[in-house]
Amino acid sequence: MIARQVEDFIPRLDYILPELKKIKLYDQENLNSLRGTTETFPGLRSFPLIETNIFLYEYINFLMFYNKLIKPEDVSFITHFIHLRREEDNEKDFIHQDFFNFSSLIYLSKTNLNSGTYLYDKEKNIVNDFKFVKNRLIMYSSEYFHMGYGHHGTDIDNGRLTLNSFITLK
Repeated sequence: MIARQVEDFIPRLDYILPELKKIKLYDQENLNSLRGTTETFPGLRSFPLIETNIFLYEYINFLMFYNKLIKPEDVSFITHFIHLRREEDNEKDFIHQDFFNFSSLIYLSKTNLNSGTYLYDKEKNIVNDFKFVKNRLIMYSSEYFHMGYGHHGTDIDNGRLTLNSFITLK
């Protein structure tokens, strides 16, 4: 799989989104200090959903399995977290790779066609441009370099809010 895109991924997102927005977000320094990690990211990120809201963690897993994005028996590790990027985070973003088999994003906030996610080849040429459409899931091989762009807003109600997932297969 190079990449997949699923529209209207979370049924009744209007009921789920307020619960996602209740999850506490941290900047990179505080998250790494609290978790004992060395993650690098722009914006604000939550602890993994398995630690903050097990129901939402299992619900997202169910939707991924139901939509046949992955098979439960093939998964060795899966994590989901909330990520907020605001306009001030545009200068802090960077092209990078994730070290899993697959990465995915669910765009949660209002559609913004000036925002999205670029996928790059090994020479860092853009090979795909996913536009930020509310409730769109994108999933791609973590071998691809990628970067979010068009971060916007100032807070959780008007910024670029995503649910990010990393998946490792057996």
